[in-house]
Amino acid sequence: MALLLPPDLDIRDAEQIAAQVIARVSGPRDLARIDSQILELRAERLLVETGGLPAPVCPELTNANPSSPHTVLLEAQGWLLAFLARRINKLPERDQIEFHRLFGIELHEATAATTTLTFTVTPVLDTDIVIPAGTQVTTSDSAYIFETDEELIVPYPETEASVAATRAIAGRVLLGTGTLIALEDPIAFVTGVTNASPIDSGSEAETVEQALARARNYQRRAERLVSAKDVEDFVFEEVMLGTGIVKVFPFVRAVQEEGLTDEEIAAAFAERLAGHSTIVVMTSSGDPVSAELKAAISEGVGQLIGSQWVYLLDPQFVEFSVDADIKVESIAPQAAIVAAVESSLRAFYATKKGNFGRRILRSEIIAVIEGTPGVDRIVSDDDGPIVNSPAVDVVLAPYQLPKLVDVALTVVP
Repeated sequence: MALLLPPDLDIRDAEQIAAQVIARVSGPRDLARIDSQILELRAERLLVETGGLPAPVCPELTNANPSSPHTVLLEAQGWLLAFLARRINKLPERDQIEFHRLFGIELHEATAATTTLTFTVTPVLDTDIVIPAGTQVTTSDSAYIFETDEELIVPYPETEASVAATRAIAGRVLLGTGTLIALEDPIAFVTGVTNASPIDSGSEAETVEQALARARNYQRRAERLVSAKDVEDFVFEEVMLGTGIVKVFPFVRAVQEEGLTDEEIAAAFAERLAGHSTIVVMTSSGDPVSAELKAAISEGVGQLIGSQWVYLLDPQFVEFSVDADIKVESIAPQAAIVAAVESSLRAFYATKKGNFGRRILRSEIIAVIEGTPGVDRIVSDDDGPIVNSPAVDVVLAPYQLPKLVDVALTVVP
């Protein structure tokens, strides 16, 4: 009795099976892909018909599947050739530097930090007190030395006066208010000196890598400012020398007229008008930049293409405080935990480009507090909010920044 074999019900050929597998793995085969393959096959058919294809080097190798040993070897050799070609075509750093010098691009040298010093004196009858140019003022540990730029005369009966000063050594300086307090050499009738505002100025010497990145940005935009990124790159790299914060709002008109409420100013600012752009600039610590930098920015934006109205703004902050009751883990030192929570909150709301327009959300504040190691949970009243302050969420305008003022944390048992 003969064995009856089951009939072959799959009438698909190898190409149909492959097409269905490809469609299942990488998505459906659309008509455009099929048409392009038909055109390629027709072109190949024409070459075969006219004898345009070269004779095979090894005609016995008829299997061109990716899994074939010779195909794997050929693909590996092709990858190595492409890698070598990339290395050969890569422009040496020395040649890049010389090429950029053709555009007048050189390394930015380090600049010295500047500040304003306020001297306090004891008045002497009918006598002006003179503080010579070059008077040196230092921090309490003498780590930073600033010298007055010019002679300062305090007329009788004034008790204080201010003068510009420059650090003796070039480089970036970040100092808080009231840190320059010591005279290197005592001066008669001068009882004190200090810096009334934080110091955030000066710059480090530019590295070759930074200069090449700046040069590539210059080549991209040349001396034509078209997009918001063009303006930000130009102001940050060419005017502010890579220090500070720059944010450009295209098609937004800044409004600073007197007599308007905050809501009216925000609404007018958010109005998108073609041909209007607003630039917000500040130091990395969030302070307004100097008048000289603003003048340089105003002059540079003349490279904008088209009719543009450009507004230059100082940073605008929305202040808030955090007040909450927390429970810490039993073995955790309370003072250290409280300090860590405050540090985490201030880092989260630090002045940075990514925080423009950031909402002040209680949910984020809660997450930061309870996410700090050592904090068990926030303790809240049954009828009150989870955190005492802020009581509600605060929505910021796109050009505003949140500013955390005070943090009051009470550890409860």
